[in-house]
Amino acid sequence: MTTAKVGESHQLIVELAGIQDVEEAIKQIGRTALLDFREVDQTGEGVDAKLNFRPTQLTGRYLQKSEVSSDRNTNEPLITVQFNSEGAKIFEELTKLNVGKPLAIFLDNELISMPTVQEVISGGNAQITGQFTFQEVQRLVSLFNAGALPAPLSLISRQTVGASLGLDSLNKAITAGAIGTLAIILFLILYYGRLGFVAALALIFYIVYALAIFKIFGITMTLAGVAGFILSIGMAVDANILIFARTKEESAKGVSRAAALEEGFRRAWPSIRDSNISTMLTTTILYYLTSSFVRGFALTLFLGVLLSMFSAITVSRVILRAFIKNNTNNNTNYVANH
Repeated sequence: MTTAKVGESHQLIVELAGIQDVEEAIKQIGRTALLDFREVDQTGEGVDAKLNFRPTQLTGRYLQKSEVSSDRNTNEPLITVQFNSEGAKIFEELTKLNVGKPLAIFLDNELISMPTVQEVISGGNAQITGQFTFQEVQRLVSLFNAGALPAPLSLISRQTVGASLGLDSLNKAITAGAIGTLAIILFLILYYGRLGFVAALALIFYIVYALAIFKIFGITMTLAGVAGFILSIGMAVDANILIFARTKEESAKGVSRAAALEEGFRRAWPSIRDSNISTMLTTTILYYLTSSFVRGFALTLFLGVLLSMFSAITVSRVILRAFIKNNTNNNTNYVANH
């Protein structure tokens, strides 16, 4: 749920995934738990004198918490409510003015209870009774505790994205990501030779364990999430290219392949660290200050960058060390000659 201001009005944007009954969802969103207490207006006559009410200052905006309880004598379910300090003062004054009179309790403009005030009530505690079932009391308490609103909600517009449309877009994004990954692997092998092949292995390893971690922690791969993950793959490749470039420079100085590799990692690390940290800081800001759609992108990109940094510095280094060790008897400089 996000907020937006259009002109002088404030709007709530609610995004719900996997909803089958749209009308029921709209009904639940519109259920605002607008609680207010009203005095009986005695200006009417007959039945009207009992059913004519006027609003008071005491509304759900002063509600601090509510709980499910039951009557000690009848065991009927009821709701206990606790007002904040300001609401407690208003409630005390209201009961003082209405001792011996009924005080109506309304929920979403529907009369749910009309108890008679027996005495002045201080402390901000009250009970709401009525012809409630236990399930109804639980539902009302949940509504109250979720946030009693001082104003009603009205539906402005709604949009529905079909499951087939979302699935089709997701499949296209995954296909595009797979094609891009294959193109990257091909580039690494063609340009960097056998070292590029090693980097491709490290990249595949990164993709596998990143997806495994997403699965373990229950991270949903939305369309935006897939985009963030694909971008993290590109950043993982950037790290390998930086390492190779620095290693080539060291190898050109005539040092051994092992020494060139270690120095290449050492020189590439500051650039890899700074670029990845700046990206993670940006995704953190996006996650906390934007809508849920962008949060999916920010979360997968943050985790992907973190894992890709680990992959480039540890996994790639281990594989490259093993590769160089197995070729110590070969005079070909695999870094300098690509």
